[in-house]
Amino acid sequence: MMKPFKIVTLSILSTLLISHSAYADQCSYVEKEQALKAVSFLSLNQQIYLFCEPCGEKVPRSVTIESVAAGTVGYQDFWQVSINGKGVDLAYTYVPSSLEQKPINLAALSGCSAGDVSPFISF
Repeated sequence: MMKPFKIVTLSILSTLLISHSAYADQCSYVEKEQALKAVSFLSLNQQIYLFCEPCGEKVPRSVTIESVAAGTVGYQDFWQVSINGKGVDLAYTYVPSSLEQKPINLAALSGCSAGDVSPFISF
């Protein structure tokens, strides 16, 4: 029989793992149409921002696009957008916007529902 302390500890760890995974890869694997729409907002030499707000990040990371692609991931009918050779999660990717010069969330622009992310970021 498990001691109450072990049960509580296991419960807390399980909750933390589930909570963390709820934020992971919200819009990393998307439908083909969403991936193609996302790529339409990206271009070479464009500056974008990667910012995982639900992960606790405080400052967006600036990235200059050297290459961009969309393709299948080999799992069901899902696709992924790759920037500079790495798959990105659209929920944590922000692109330039003319709206008050604030970068806008790429998942929102692409039609992928993401939780706990700001529609815009400010500096």
